[in-house]
Amino acid sequence: MKTRRNFGANPFNYSTGIVMQEKAESNFPAPVVAWSTLSILFLAYISSFVDRQIINLLVEPIKADFQISDTQVSLLLGPAFVIFYCLVGIPIGRLVDIWSRKKIITVGITLWSLMTAMCGLAQNYMQLFLARIGVGVGEASLAPAAYSILADSFPPKKLGFAMGVFNMGTAVGAGLALIIGGTIISFVTGESQGNISLYGVDFLSGWQWVFILVGLPGLLIAMLTSLIREPDRMIIQEKSSFHGNNSIPIQEVKSFFVKNLDFYLPHHLAVGCSNLGLVGINSWVAVYFMRIHGWSLSEAGFNIGFALILGGSLGLIVGGWLSDRFSIRFVGGKAIFCLICAILSIPFATLFATEENAFNALVFFALSYSFMVAPIPAAAAMLQETTPNRMRGTLSAFYLLVISLIGLAFGSPIVALLNDSFFGGGSGIQQSLLIAIPSFNLVAAIFYFRLLKPYYTRCS
Repeated sequence: MKTRRNFGANPFNYSTGIVMQEKAESNFPAPVVAWSTLSILFLAYISSFVDRQIINLLVEPIKADFQISDTQVSLLLGPAFVIFYCLVGIPIGRLVDIWSRKKIITVGITLWSLMTAMCGLAQNYMQLFLARIGVGVGEASLAPAAYSILADSFPPKKLGFAMGVFNMGTAVGAGLALIIGGTIISFVTGESQGNISLYGVDFLSGWQWVFILVGLPGLLIAMLTSLIREPDRMIIQEKSSFHGNNSIPIQEVKSFFVKNLDFYLPHHLAVGCSNLGLVGINSWVAVYFMRIHGWSLSEAGFNIGFALILGGSLGLIVGGWLSDRFSIRFVGGKAIFCLICAILSIPFATLFATEENAFNALVFFALSYSFMVAPIPAAAAMLQETTPNRMRGTLSAFYLLVISLIGLAFGSPIVALLNDSFFGGGSGIQQSLLIAIPSFNLVAAIFYFRLLKPYYTRCS
């Protein structure tokens, strides 16, 4: 007998946390509208991750031009991006709850696209660091607004799959970043380092052209977001406008969060540790194959890019669909699904870092990545289901702040510090990944286990 959830995307009583009447499925947008919205947001997320991840492929030429260490590079990959991403995330999330979510996304895409192009004009390490900060500011706008829009566009029984499709943009974007980046730098420089000469004048390095050519097309996607038709927000049984004074006082948001800390704490820490593993492996996988298996930059970009797209699509789409099936079959099924995936990622991450054959290592990387990303849509759906509508933007932003602080700020630096401090840099990246990535996922599994009971209680 199938077990039905009794809350889905239901609003809560702000003072008691009691679930209110479920929003009728007929009140959601027509499927064609919902899927059109999802398609545009999916493209935006692809653009976001192309601009965010493109630097992972360019580590070696950037190191050569600026004469910096792996640890200094790791600050560009993680902390530089996450500084303002985290600082502006909560204010933007608050804005999501009271203003047009479509406009917030449009402004964000425009900003991060321009700042990505600015990375290509950097003439030293500090300029590149500051440009990466700007990319983080823009990208902080997308996910909170998108999560809120999707939760008002899809009924609970379809939300996990919709979140999976949206989050697939991370895998496709990360993969395309490597494929496009490798193709551009190979075409422009023929794998050579140094500046490109135009009419006898030294111009930009190949890696700088990559930033410019992947950043500017994002402006077209910013224009495309104007086609989104925002869904109505539903406050219990009352239709609310997008503007005005209908936001929940921040003190009530804090009170609700504290009263439900038994759910939010293990949820955020579990996903944060999953993100720690994802950022750690994604930041250094191209470097790993170039240093350990002797791949060229374009070979690494092409091969790893396709592995990211295939593995990520499998994990996010199938993962989102399976998490919905688990939630129908089992009470609290989404949390159970996340726990299983975190456990299964550990052996594949270990095999990836120990396999001597390059192709087999790539297969194990794709499988480990697939299991690491699979919990992401389920976790996002759980958050939206257990959070009242007018708190979703703020609490989604706080959730993204936590997992970004854990993953983006520490994932890449921990791997780099292990390498520089204990394994002498260079080929020591293999040992660093072998220690770090399975450990991150083991801790994530522990927190997913702690999440089972509080999520079960809310589903019973």
